[in-house]
Amino acid sequence: MIRDGIHAFAVLAYDSSPYLEECILSLKKQTVQSQIYITTSTPSPFLEDISRKYSVPLVINKGTGGIVSDWSFAYSQCKTEYLTLAHQDDVYLPEYTQFCLKMAKEDASAQDLIIFTRYSELIGKRERNSGIHLFIKDILLLPFLFKKRICSFLLKHLILSFGNPISCPTVMYHKAAIGDFEFSEDFQCNMDWDAWLRLSCKKGAFVRIKHKLVKHRIHNDAQTSRQIRGNIRQKEDRLIFERLWPKPIAVALSSAYSLSTRFNK
Repeated sequence: MIRDGIHAFAVLAYDSSPYLEECILSLKKQTVQSQIYITTSTPSPFLEDISRKYSVPLVINKGTGGIVSDWSFAYSQCKTEYLTLAHQDDVYLPEYTQFCLKMAKEDASAQDLIIFTRYSELIGKRERNSGIHLFIKDILLLPFLFKKRICSFLLKHLILSFGNPISCPTVMYHKAAIGDFEFSEDFQCNMDWDAWLRLSCKKGAFVRIKHKLVKHRIHNDAQTSRQIRGNIRQKEDRLIFERLWPKPIAVALSSAYSLSTRFNK
């Protein structure tokens, strides 16, 4: 269990990502230091070497494995007040932790559930800061133009009703407020969208930071890219839309939303 400090990064690792070291270095360069640990259900000499090189604990998930099990396991291993599930291919800007914790402590009367930031995309060595899919996400998050944190169930639900505008690698979970939590095994891709919907029913706030503090890497071997190619993403989008809307509307929304997946390449 990871207990020391107020915040921890759990780095979700699998296979032998060529970007893992860059991710860990970005976490070590944070202006506010946090606990860092790697979790995996596929231990390997590669991960053991990285763990030793950077003096970062490697915690093995001995359960059933799979992405959902790995996420739930990583969440369960942390006993600090706040947690970020860091994706092994992504890069966190040095001020990420500082901004998130500052926002979390800004309003002592509010019980924040999640704090999340904007992000850019890394495609090879090129950084992409704009695109129709990123614009759509900003549109879905329009309620945050008027306030930094949203506590209303209706507003939290509204921003999630037309798509998933919250990028999971950017999210800092307030574990002390959320408590025990498991991601749903019903999903392979949209377990984050499902999680936000379930958390939206809890008392507490969603908090958005307007700065881009994470660089999300897009490449052909990324989990999301594989799921898009396998049509998993589209099927799961429709499942969630049918949970939120009458079937004819859900089908139309799902078809329109799936067009954005073309940009994940």
